Amino acid sequence: MDKINPQKVLFIKLGRGGKYEKSCIEDDQTLRLGYGEVDHQLCIKHDWAVVHKYFTTEENSKTFVATSHTNQIKQFYEEDEHTLWLTFYANKLWWCFSRPEITLLPDKTKTRPVIDKWSDKDINGNILLAGNISGKLLKTQGFRGTICTVPEEQYALSKINCEQIAGVVEVEQAMNILRIKLMMLIQRLQWKDFETLVDLIFRQAGWQRVGDKGKTQKTLDLELYAPVTGERAIVQIKSQSDLKEFEGYQDEFAKMSDYDKFFYVVHSAKPTLTNYENETETKLYLIEKVAELTIAAGLVEWVIKKTS
Repeated sequence: MDKINPQKVLFIKLGRGGKYEKSCIEDDQTLRLGYGEVDHQLCIKHDWAVVHKYFTTEENSKTFVATSHTNQIKQFYEEDEHTLWLTFYANKLWWCFSRPEITLLPDKTKTRPVIDKWSDKDINGNILLAGNISGKLLKTQGFRGTICTVPEEQYALSKINCEQIAGVVEVEQAMNILRIKLMMLIQRLQWKDFETLVDLIFRQAGWQRVGDKGKTQKTLDLELYAPVTGERAIVQIKSQSDLKEFEGYQDEFAKMSDYDKFFYVVHSAKPTLTNYENETETKLYLIEKVAELTIAAGLVEWVIKKTS
């Protein structure tokens, strides 16, 4: 999909409390505006001075409030197909373009059609989960009106277009260097320290160890339990291993029906295992993955102390 290049970016709240979100996004592919008390014909004629007067006289609104209401309605009626519309629904960011073809519904709400359809994905097809979006953009959800500009509009466009902000690129480059250097340090760990590191990684992820490390069964070094999900897992930690040995453990794991997950963690893998594309249910963690998990678990300083 090509990058989008809107002339303007606006946020729209689809009904009070998200009343129209599902119908607009999942069913109708529309934008929808309330303000049923405002004469539709006045808006079609773009008679905004009269609309403003309505809010100051009939609604007894202060001038700045009347101006805000009028501007929101005006944007809904007048913004062209080059305006990007954003909203949040189902814990995701959604976006679309829309044609200024206004339809008055029986309940006096108004709609305008979306071009193609609402999208919750970036141009590469990745879902725009709210959990992966900056809090500054998420705060737009708290807007008490219906339509507003987006202060973080450049950030929003970067997310949709899969463009990295300069500062983010620098951080990612630094993280990549850290990962590479950390792999070198992890490979220098004594065997018992490597076992301890793996144990700490799983504990930081919320797993609880059952029994003593390295003293359970021949085919498992760690027996783990996840108290939140009730899952049980076994972890086999190897100093060295190749594909033949991994496949042997696969056969052993297949006999263990009492466990939900299997992890095979290797300090120094042979080329047959390094080049293997694992498509089994067993999680195969080689040194690169261990380094990533070490960073995520906040254990970099622990590794540094053990190797310095």
